[in-house]
Amino acid sequence: MSGKGDKYLDEAYSQFQAGEYKKSKEKAEKARKVFEKEGLVARSAEALRVMADAALNMRDMKKASKLYGNLMNMARSKNIAMYQAAASWGFGEIASYQMDYESAAGHFEAGFQAAKNVASNWFIAWNAFGLAKAYRGLGRLDETRPLLEEAQNLFAALNQPTYVSWVERLADEINVDIGAGQPSESRVWLCPVCGSKYSLGMAELLSRGKKVTCEYCGTTVG
Repeated sequence: MSGKGDKYLDEAYSQFQAGEYKKSKEKAEKARKVFEKEGLVARSAEALRVMADAALNMRDMKKASKLYGNLMNMARSKNIAMYQAAASWGFGEIASYQMDYESAAGHFEAGFQAAKNVASNWFIAWNAFGLAKAYRGLGRLDETRPLLEEAQNLFAALNQPTYVSWVERLADEINVDIGAGQPSESRVWLCPVCGSKYSLGMAELLSRGKKVTCEYCGTTVG
């Protein structure tokens, strides 16, 4: 095991959690170079995943897309299904930011199956949640329920109360939509991170290319 590489990666994790995404990406890149030099394929893939996630959180979608593409190519060539699931999730998130729910659903479906194949609960949960968000955006409300239940149970088992609350909020909003008889083909504008529905005013701003901030999780898009 690479002591130097792991030190860099641990620092990248800490910086990521602190919201210092640029620093996290840079530190993860250092870790990746060490891991590659030492032939540690799985650790190199993990560092690349952190780099991609950091770019995503920096809203640098061009860089994030390139990094997730590199991660997918590496995961496929080395047959590492967990990182195929991670890359698919990343592509799904990028599509969600673009409100392209059809593409997002395809990516999350692929990630969900890849994660299921290796029983990776973390990526099962995230891809299930992402797929539920995409289905909501497409108006496929009834199909969100089993996905949200699975995501909620897994996030709870992983001791992630913040993400449990996001899933619960999304489920509550969908139940309201179903109870109100929202047409199955009705599409909505959603926060790409937590899945909350934007108000009509916020949706109007987005449609005109303006920025809006989610009132629930604080994510800014546009």
